[in-house]
Amino acid sequence: MDVNKAQGFVEIEHTADLALRIWAPTLNDLYKLAVEGMNSLIKFTLNENASGNYEQFSFDGVDLESMLVALLNECNYKLQQDYLSSKITEICVENQKLTGTFFHQKIKSFDMEIKAVTYHNLKIMHSELGYVVDIVFDV
Repeated sequence: MDVNKAQGFVEIEHTADLALRIWAPTLNDLYKLAVEGMNSLIKFTLNENASGNYEQFSFDGVDLESMLVALLNECNYKLQQDYLSSKITEICVENQKLTGTFFHQKIKSFDMEIKAVTYHNLKIMHSELGYVVDIVFDV
C-alpha cells in the first residue's frame, strides 16, 4: 500500500491465484476501485467502434463482503457472457444494500480469465485512514 496515495490498488502475492489489496477513504470508493482493480488484472481491449450503455444495479447482502463479491462476480459475468466491460459511474453503499450505475462497453478480447471472486480471508477493515480489503480471484 502506498501511504502517499489516499486510495488505490496493488496486486499482492498469492500462492495459486491472483490477489489485490485495495484501499480508499470511503466504502463507495473502495467498491469502485475493486472493479477497476479486477479490470486491470483481466487486461481487456475495448471495441472502440461500439457505443456503450448504462445499467442500474442493486445488490442486497448480509454484510459488506458479500455485496463486494456479488458486485465483482456480476462484472466478471458480464465480461465472459456478454463481452462487456463494466465501469461504475455511480455507487452507494448503505446498510445491507449496494446500488449504482454501470457503464458497459463491448470488448474485443481479454488476457486473463477469472473463474470467480473468492471469500478466502475476505474482510473489509476500517480505520481512521479509511477502508482496506484484500481480494483473491480464482483463475
